[in-house]
Amino acid sequence: MTKLNGGRKVLGSYGRMGILLVAIGVLLAIDSFSRMNIMYKLWPMLCTVSGIGFIGIYQQRARREAAYIVVGSFLIQFSLLALYCNFTTWSALALFWPFFIGMFGVSMILGFIFGKRSPAMFLSGLLTLSAGTVFFLVFGLDPGLWWSIFFLAGGSFFVFDKSRRTR
Repeated sequence: MTKLNGGRKVLGSYGRMGILLVAIGVLLAIDSFSRMNIMYKLWPMLCTVSGIGFIGIYQQRARREAAYIVVGSFLIQFSLLALYCNFTTWSALALFWPFFIGMFGVSMILGFIFGKRSPAMFLSGLLTLSAGTVFFLVFGLDPGLWWSIFFLAGGSFFVFDKSRRTR
């Protein structure tokens, strides 16, 4: 089914769903006839499609709620991390587990930007993102790298400190 949009033919929701199902069917057929195991590696793309669907629901609704953006962006970020783990190793999650906390913080900040501008949502998103970053730095990095991080942070403080330079 097509709709006319400004004189152009645009696929309706049934047409888009049909194209998506045909694409999934082609991937499944290639996966079953070959020995490449495509769907075994690309299953996170279903999470990406779901995330895009949530963002699409947000765009089509008259009353736009930030929850659709938060859930959609979290699903997209999760699928990127899962694709990385599929093509490398899932034992990488022993290092990257704080990313889940940070992804939720990023999703809340995106909900603030595109949804209703609640300062509580922005603050909680920043706190959650900061907690994920601190957990990654503390538990994920080698303790020998801490000195370099301290020197980089201290040096950047002196370089970017405008109040000291204006005196």
